[in-house]
Amino acid sequence: MTYAEQKWRASEEKVRFAKAFPGLLKERDHTKTVLKTAHLQYGDVIIYSDYTFAFEPLNEDDVPKFMSNLREAKVHLYEHHRAAFDRLDELTARDKELTRLSRLEKLLGAVVNNTIEFPELYEAIPKCLATPSATAESHLKPNPNIKAVRLLNALRDNLPEMPELLEEVPKVLNGTSTLVQCEQFKHFEKL
Repeated sequence: MTYAEQKWRASEEKVRFAKAFPGLLKERDHTKTVLKTAHLQYGDVIIYSDYTFAFEPLNEDDVPKFMSNLREAKVHLYEHHRAAFDRLDELTARDKELTRLSRLEKLLGAVVNNTIEFPELYEAIPKCLATPSATAESHLKPNPNIKAVRLLNALRDNLPEMPELLEEVPKVLNGTSTLVQCEQFKHFEKL
């Protein structure tokens, strides 16, 4: 399973958990005693004396706003829903890491595709990784193709968040990567 597929499943699991969050009521309960109402970026959280809570308005279909409200409400609810918020934090961290790995996988695929199309990238990519402070154009021939420049810029820009690019890209270029395979690269001399 690719990281993109794993990321999609992790995101789905996180949202499913959030929508079934312990103590979350699907609508305001007028029979309960309101302990506190707190204003959030996208509405209010109404906290009842039994520490159940409701969002007003509640729109679970607008997932970014719903998740934002749940994260903001944490300061008011954590003490009474500690395990649930800790689990949500774990799911969020897993989703974030899989998002990063999915981007890494996509970037490595771009290395394969663009290097086949623009062979000058075989030499330019290692130079770019070795001196990321230099411009992408400085590693390419005069009047470089915009796709080649974009790839080098993407590699350079993602190095801080994806230091494994330094190790994995040379493996892609010499055909030994376990993340992305390209048979055409296996005959090239190892970098």
